[in-house]
Amino acid sequence: MSAVSRVLISVLVLYAVYALLMALFQRHLIYPGRNLVPAAIPSGVAADAETFWIITSFGKVEGRFIPARRTGAQPAVIYFHGNGELVDELSPELDQLRRLGCGLLLVEYPGYGRSSGRPHQRSLDETALAAYDMLVQRSEVDPSRIVSFGFSLGSGPAVTLAAKRPIRALILAAPPASLRPFAHKRLLPALLLHDTFDNVDVIRDYAGPTLVLHGRHDSIMPFANGQQMAVAARHGQLIPFDADHNDLLGVAGVWRAISEFLQKEKIVSRQMP
Repeated sequence: MSAVSRVLISVLVLYAVYALLMALFQRHLIYPGRNLVPAAIPSGVAADAETFWIITSFGKVEGRFIPARRTGAQPAVIYFHGNGELVDELSPELDQLRRLGCGLLLVEYPGYGRSSGRPHQRSLDETALAAYDMLVQRSEVDPSRIVSFGFSLGSGPAVTLAAKRPIRALILAAPPASLRPFAHKRLLPALLLHDTFDNVDVIRDYAGPTLVLHGRHDSIMPFANGQQMAVAARHGQLIPFDADHNDLLGVAGVWRAISEFLQKEKIVSRQMP
């Protein structure tokens, strides 16, 4: 065997080992928040929230529900956070939604924090649908004004929910169009992915209005993802911001854009002051 052949075989073996390890441990990379330990006392927007247990086929998934500040049946936002967060430690910025008169349900990932199950695309989708089905039964929620809101990887269950339930409006912040290109960047075939999150295909099944917010300088979920999602949506609107990924919801103008969108769709009656 020639020296060149030995080198080629060694490279192929190393690549095969690399691909196998990535295939086996990919969900540890996609769902890093599963290793976070929840604080004894919730903080941020969840500090005064009610624990809202979501019943699924694999057990209970934690949620946090904060009712609207007004009485009577009010609109509600179901919020799906990013993959490196926990439901009871989210940004207090989300309280802006309550200032607009919306109730807020924060949905945890299966296997995160105190929740049962394991995080994967199917379990996230099942959790999203179960959360909606339980939320609309509450007397303080107007089932005709439910908004699905996903940040980053949380856009996956948010889009699935919009496609499969009568969601009034959809908001996506820094969404992935699909995870397949991320496999290619790591020199791997997409067929090795267990969870593809092909949101750009799923969103075509949603007929309602969609607002996409994305940072032009997003180093984790490149801006092109937001562009693809807005184009694929039947009634999509993309608003770009001079932001990276994790700071997107805190930059100037984001919450005013959300406020104007919700008012335009007659979900809320007033804009952000």
